[in-house]
Amino acid sequence: FIQSGLNIAMGDAFAAMIPHVHGYVLHLVIIVAITLCSQIFSSIGTAAAMLPVLAAAAQEAVVNPLSLMLPAAIATSFTFLLPTATPPNVVVLAKSQELPRPLRIRDFFLSGLPLTLVACVVGAALTYIMGNVVFDAQSPFPQW
Repeated sequence: FIQSGLNIAMGDAFAAMIPHVHGYVLHLVIIVAITLCSQIFSSIGTAAAMLPVLAAAAQEAVVNPLSLMLPAAIATSFTFLLPTATPPNVVVLAKSQELPRPLRIRDFFLSGLPLTLVACVVGAALTYIMGNVVFDAQSPFPQW
């Protein structure tokens, strides 16, 4: 991903959107995208793939990388929809096969959808507000 330069290409495309979008909407877009990726891939794999893209986007748009990477890091924990998203969900699905009515993927999806939607909206609001208060994420680009 990094060796091929794909992170820079994707980061450049994402960086073009940054100046035209409000901060809360940007956090919401990042959180929804990362949450959807985390449902299919592992949280660690999603973070390893997407954080370099967001770092490249921040560098291209000349914004603090923390303002893009903080919501992404938080969103990797919003894995409530599918049993493949986290190992505990897989264990529950496997053990439910011994029940008279085993759990299905549909059961996970229907119970996890409201929780995921609320987590995305509240997570975007909290990372936007608390990221500024605690980490000063809207500060100018760091002088590293």
